[in-house]
Amino acid sequence: MRRLAACLCLSLLMTGAALAQPACPTATGVELKAATASPELEPARLTLDKPATVTLHPANDVRFLIAPEKARSEGSFGGLLSLDVHEAGTYQVGLSQGAWLDMLQDGAAVASSGHGHDAQCASLRKMVAFSLKPGRHVIQLSGNKEDTIQVVVSRK
Repeated sequence: MRRLAACLCLSLLMTGAALAQPACPTATGVELKAATASPELEPARLTLDKPATVTLHPANDVRFLIAPEKARSEGSFGGLLSLDVHEAGTYQVGLSQGAWLDMLQDGAAVASSGHGHDAQCASLRKMVAFSLKPGRHVIQLSGNKEDTIQVVVSRK
């Protein structure tokens, strides 16, 4: 009986630890199509901790809200995604490729607070942290070499 109780406690602790880690994108994640302009953002909404495979558009077809900080390259792909944040805090955006990422709130760029990669999640090539306030945010992706990318946003 003690052994069963100890196993259950250990299992609960391990499950809690696993939930605290950012989710790694997988082929079974949600599929989204990035928006090409701000009126199309509603169906392009990310959910926290839910990996998404995002279909992008040729960069020249995207009407970015502000010019991406990094210039567009010929033949690259991009798009717009929305994210609702309910609590202020540090959030990290994980990308499976090296796309340029701009985070916007109320039409203004939000400065990143850190960069890196997740050694425990081989499918994430790039991690960018932002200090976000509650509200609707727009993620602008640009300069991607392929027309799909995996994205996950987690609270740090």
